[in-house]
Amino acid sequence: MQKTVLSSLVFLSCWTGVALSQTVPFPQSNAVWKEEHETIAGPIFKHFALCSDTVINGNTYIQVVALQVDSALNVVQTAYMGGLRSGGGVVRFLPNYSMPEYVLYDFNLEAGDVIDLIPLYSDTPVSREVDSVKVEMVAGKMRKVIYFAPGYPGAPVEYWMEGIGSSYGLLGRAFDPGGDIGSQLLCFKHDEEYLNLTFIECFLPELPAECGIFNAGQEVAANEPLKLTASPNPSGDDVRFSINQKTMPEPCVLKIYTANGKLLKTVGQVGLATVLPNGASLKPGFYIAVLESEKNRRVLAHCTFVTERP
Repeated sequence: MQKTVLSSLVFLSCWTGVALSQTVPFPQSNAVWKEEHETIAGPIFKHFALCSDTVINGNTYIQVVALQVDSALNVVQTAYMGGLRSGGGVVRFLPNYSMPEYVLYDFNLEAGDVIDLIPLYSDTPVSREVDSVKVEMVAGKMRKVIYFAPGYPGAPVEYWMEGIGSSYGLLGRAFDPGGDIGSQLLCFKHDEEYLNLTFIECFLPELPAECGIFNAGQEVAANEPLKLTASPNPSGDDVRFSINQKTMPEPCVLKIYTANGKLLKTVGQVGLATVLPNGASLKPGFYIAVLESEKNRRVLAHCTFVTERP
């Protein structure tokens, strides 16, 4: 476990312009976010990180993973969320389910601009208007900070911090909290940069070694990429998973995650076709299936599926 020194968000000076911004780039590796998410059962903590990289359709993406940690903040599981790439002040995200790449952040926005954003797990855009743009000292650097008009009366003010992300969390931007759903960023660390938005110490886990790697790895052969499929989809209690190969590429395990990254089930001895074993029935909802190498836990393929009441 890594204990970080308390270092709150400090505003030394503010400007209405952006002339003094350093144009802080978005992290490429070795970054972790801790967030608080509201659920029907109450608030829970979640951790997200950038770990290694991959090439998809000719573009190099940094892998965004959800971290599952134990009581000592040791990382015990990771779940692939999607790929992230950035350039020219724009950060783009490619989800791990059937959606195209979309703009996650655009730090070129100015006061009065309106941007349509796709929320996580939705294909319905949300329009957000920029209320103001300032340059502020955040986590030891002068950064452009974009403030948005509230999405509804009484909603929290969302703001984006250059090189960090949203006050709603890495992927939760544009989704105003309400009722028993929503999220907020608690703290962030990237190399020596540390941001704490709480009034107490905010502890972060030590990242796995691969989270510090950015090597633009080789693209998977395009003729017949490995693909994992769930059927029927939507399904009832019985879900069958299959891959589009004649032989297994290597010994694998199949992991089932909830939409928020919680590991529900691990199935060993995966074959070309695998059925969830008895006793692993799932409640109605959205799930992510991940095919992992048994040897090194590398993600080989993934798919999403929905279960409904039979």
